[in-house]
Amino acid sequence: MKAISVEFPDEIVELFGENELEASLRKWAVLELLRAGKLSSGKAAEILGMTRWEFMELMSDYDVPMADFPEEELERQLAEKAGE
Repeated sequence: MKAISVEFPDEIVELFGENELEASLRKWAVLELLRAGKLSSGKAAEILGMTRWEFMELMSDYDVPMADFPEEELERQLAEKAGE
């Protein structure tokens, strides 16, 4: 692991609590890498020390989609479903 230093106003640190702020920043960074397609959900869960299920709950908490389909694929699947 590599440690980095980020400065915040004392008020922010006090409101979060130092440990909670650190954990929140770690989660945010991992979720942003997932959104950008730079991490898989499995690797992201591993980095955060979570089970896949716990990570899926975290994704839901932060409104991160479980799947990222192109619009055309979603339309195709909906059309197939409607034709059943």
